[in-house]
Amino acid sequence: MTTTPQRCAKQGCGCMAQPGSKYCSTRCEDSRSYTTLKCACGHPEWFH
Repeated sequence: MTTTPQRCAKQGCGCMAQPGSKYCSTRCEDSRSYTTLKCACGHPEWFH
């Protein structure tokens, strides 16, 4: 069964979530309760 890739659940992040996770990184997961305008996950493919 194939699943469709999902965007990171962190508000303000546009990266794709890691397989089996709602977040693209532990940084986004750890800061999930904080509201931010820009994501600081550090992935170069997501330009803020």
